[in-house]
Amino acid sequence: MENHAGRDEVKYIKPTGVYIAMRESSTLGERYMYASVKAGDGNILRLAYSYSGFFQNLAAQFPAILTAVIISVILALILARWFSKSVTRPLEKMVDALSAHEYDKLPEYKSPYYEIDKMMYTLRELLQKITDSNLKLQDEREKVDYIISNMAEGFVLLDGEKNILLCNISAREFFSCGDVSKLGSIYNLTRNPSIIGAIQSALDSGQSSMFELKISADVIVNIYVSPMPAGSDAGVTMLIVDMTAEKKLLQQKRDFFSNASHELKTPITSILGFSEMLGKGIVTSDEEKSAVIKRIETEAKRLSELISDILTISKLESSDKNTEYADIDLSHVVNEAVCAVSPFKDGTAIEINTDLRPVFYRADKRQIYELMVNLIENAVKYNNPGGKVFISLKSDGGGAVLTVRDTGIGISPEHQARVFERFFRVDYGRDKKVGGTGLGLSIVKHIVNMYGGRIALKSQKGTGTTITVFLPAPQGGEDINRVL
Repeated sequence: MENHAGRDEVKYIKPTGVYIAMRESSTLGERYMYASVKAGDGNILRLAYSYSGFFQNLAAQFPAILTAVIISVILALILARWFSKSVTRPLEKMVDALSAHEYDKLPEYKSPYYEIDKMMYTLRELLQKITDSNLKLQDEREKVDYIISNMAEGFVLLDGEKNILLCNISAREFFSCGDVSKLGSIYNLTRNPSIIGAIQSALDSGQSSMFELKISADVIVNIYVSPMPAGSDAGVTMLIVDMTAEKKLLQQKRDFFSNASHELKTPITSILGFSEMLGKGIVTSDEEKSAVIKRIETEAKRLSELISDILTISKLESSDKNTEYADIDLSHVVNEAVCAVSPFKDGTAIEINTDLRPVFYRADKRQIYELMVNLIENAVKYNNPGGKVFISLKSDGGGAVLTVRDTGIGISPEHQARVFERFFRVDYGRDKKVGGTGLGLSIVKHIVNMYGGRIALKSQKGTGTTITVFLPAPQGGEDINRVL
């Protein structure tokens, strides 16, 4: 047998430990791994194992390796899919809810991961705050839109290019325009030079403007143009305030003072003239003196009545604080008014017929008495000789209805709308003959308005006139109007 003492595993062995060597066997012609260890008695134990190397064994191990790799990949894919689903499922539901703007449907269940749960919770809180804020903003915007849309004043908001951003209903009505979405530029709303110039000044120099403008035959407005603060997207605001009623009221006051001055001047002039005639002895006979004195007395009474009526209207317009409300029987007040009015006209008695039911109403007795006296006096004054007056009073739904009808001269249709104006007379010459101040029906209108009532007038020329006053039930408290 071949001596192996020269082999490396024998030659270099150490007293302790294992020595390993790899070489090709000269005897067998194959590659072996040799391991040797020295025993305690000095003998050497030597082992040999056939070892062809990694690449030499790869072909033999390839099927097993391939199978292991395939199984590992499949398991990895399954685990990865499961893991990704557990992570992405709540995120996908969140994305779906966000895409549909259904924030209340955000997933609320717990995921296997704390970080995702925390993110979802934070996101839900944030979205809830955003939703609440949006709802509040929407509510506030709706309130602002409602206020602006229902303003009596016109409101227009323009950008720096004079394009209309907002135009409420009143502004469109003032300028007789339709759908604001089709307006675009301010020039499609109005081309008035004063308005365009004011807007341009506000844009160029930040100057505010206010001026009066007559935009139609019957409408007068005040225009207020103001620039928006620097940095704002909008450029100019324009406010349109209807001044028609105020201008009419101012004109009515001017007319009132003018008419009052004229009406006061007429009796005063007559009194001064007749007094001068007596003082200078122009009138000498007792009969003439008596006639002049009677004229002075008549004019003085007329002057007194005029002043009394003017003071009455002044008190009614100023809401006299001395008004004393009480539960009164309107039928008694009507009877008092009938007794106070002279039933004679041109030497002939006017027949006054009453149909009165006791109606209790809470009011100021002086005002109701003044109202009824004026209505009854007019019915007598403008009646025909030997004519008739019919007065009725009844309760209606807790209120009162007073009707005064005469068989007099009547009122032409073109004058009926103006008979309640101050100092208005259908026939000035006739009115002067029958007396009166021209304020009676104006006083009636003021009193009725104070109680929230209304007046109906029906008249035909040559046939007569019917005036009906409706006094509503008092507002608030118990209903004290009752029929006995």
